[in-house]
Amino acid sequence: MEVSSLNNKKSDWFDQFSGYIILAGIITVVAGFGVSRILNLLGLASIIPIGVGGGVIIGFTLVKAIRNKWFSSEASKRKALVGTNVAIMSAFAAGIFAIVGFLNSRHYERFDLTVTGKYSLSQKTKNILKNLDKPVVVTTLFNQGEMFYEQIMDILKEYAYHTDKIRVESIDPLRNRTKVEELAKRLELDALQLNTVVFECNEHSKHVPQNEVIEKQYPFKFKGEEAFTEAILNVTQEKQTAIYFVTGHGERQFEDYDRGGISGIANALKRDNCRIAPLDILNTKKIPEDCDVLVIAGPTKAYLTEEINIMRNYLEARGKLLLMLEPAVAPNTPTGLKTLLAEYGIVVRDDVVVYSKVNMPLFGIQTVAEIYIGKDEYADYPITEDLKSYNTILMGACSVSSTPPNDQMPYQATVLINAPEGSWGETDVADLRQKKPELNVDIDLEGPVALAVSSQVKELPKEVADSHPEMANDPKSKPQGARVVVFGDTDFASNEYVENPGNADLFRNSINWLAKNETQLGISAKPPDFRKATISPVQMKVIFWVSIAGIPVIPVVIGSLVWWKRRR
Repeated sequence: MEVSSLNNKKSDWFDQFSGYIILAGIITVVAGFGVSRILNLLGLASIIPIGVGGGVIIGFTLVKAIRNKWFSSEASKRKALVGTNVAIMSAFAAGIFAIVGFLNSRHYERFDLTVTGKYSLSQKTKNILKNLDKPVVVTTLFNQGEMFYEQIMDILKEYAYHTDKIRVESIDPLRNRTKVEELAKRLELDALQLNTVVFECNEHSKHVPQNEVIEKQYPFKFKGEEAFTEAILNVTQEKQTAIYFVTGHGERQFEDYDRGGISGIANALKRDNCRIAPLDILNTKKIPEDCDVLVIAGPTKAYLTEEINIMRNYLEARGKLLLMLEPAVAPNTPTGLKTLLAEYGIVVRDDVVVYSKVNMPLFGIQTVAEIYIGKDEYADYPITEDLKSYNTILMGACSVSSTPPNDQMPYQATVLINAPEGSWGETDVADLRQKKPELNVDIDLEGPVALAVSSQVKELPKEVADSHPEMANDPKSKPQGARVVVFGDTDFASNEYVENPGNADLFRNSINWLAKNETQLGISAKPPDFRKATISPVQMKVIFWVSIAGIPVIPVVIGSLVWWKRRR
């Protein structure tokens, strides 16, 4: 009797607690999977609970099935088979969901449904990320409650999504001082500034503080992409692109912050990891050897023969030149560069390009010197390929064209931009400000009128490329030489016009093409669109009464109608 009573107690104990033990095993398995997701690693901390929990579930389930004789009768067998089938199908379903989730976490597409592309990177940034060949570690040192913290993390996820070379780590500086100290030690710093994003690549690092990703003035627009892309260029490129701006002939100055200056475009070049400096050729008697691109921005006086010869020698040594001209209208004088440009297949005329199809309120159709460049006016060329969805504004330009192909000339000039239909090159510039220009087919240049031209050494002849394909595919075998870009206007790059959608990118793309930084071509990050609703007092009253009185009254009215109907 005592043995039987003891067995009954054991049986009662098992029947009473086995279900809880199996539930604990399930919880342990789920906890193991949770740990693996948190640590993003399937290690011992997750394998042990998954294995122990799974063993407990299987073991106790089998013991319970044997003790309760689940397979002893036909009814119990049927019930057990149904339960087993349900369990197996549930396991299969869970496995399918796990596989789908695994694949989805590694192979997925993201779609930005916002009108302004708020959650998308610019094409220029995508090109830079696509061509990254070095790993970059990005560490955020932000408190989660800081302004724009979510936007910063969202855009960094976009960077990591477009390349596997970017790894993002987030450190809460208030909760994890140990990691902050480890990072400071790795960067060889005594202390780190909080609310900062740190970019690391090998021994190079760049710190982007919070005030560089947020505009200082209301409405505090977020400009993280511009700052983060600049930081990636700084830590991944071995050297900065050296750009020299020629001075001494009335050229625009990159330190001039007035409307006619070019300080804005100079700051944009710095964000492209460029180093800019002034250059007085007459004093230096040479162009520095580290000059990647020589920029002449709107000269108003003629260059001496000595200076032109120095430029010629620089270009013959595979130099790169960006020239922005102005019409030779008083007080401007011819620059004396026509002969030099002709050597590269570029022709500059002494005229002013005007446009006769501008409809101005109260004045009707007018002829103006402000030229709007749309998608139909851009050429299919690396500099302008991505600009066709943006408009560029040129003001007071002279015509710049290319010479017909010549087998004797080693350089090939290509038109980048044409003026729109209805434009022409006005040659009667003496009284242009006093009278309305009219097209004279005998002396004026009829459209289409070219406004910008590029020139580079010709490609290998087709017969050579066909007979020696290894030369056609080898960059070292391709002809090497100078690159030149000439614009008939300077104002498009000035502080007054550079904020127009395509102006800055046209200039920056020209610089990057000249410097052979083709991976940095494209449309740069645009400032986010800030929209606000302006509500009149009448509209405020309508909103108030609809929300406070109108919506609560609706269920009362419906309830009253139902009550009245049932009452009848």
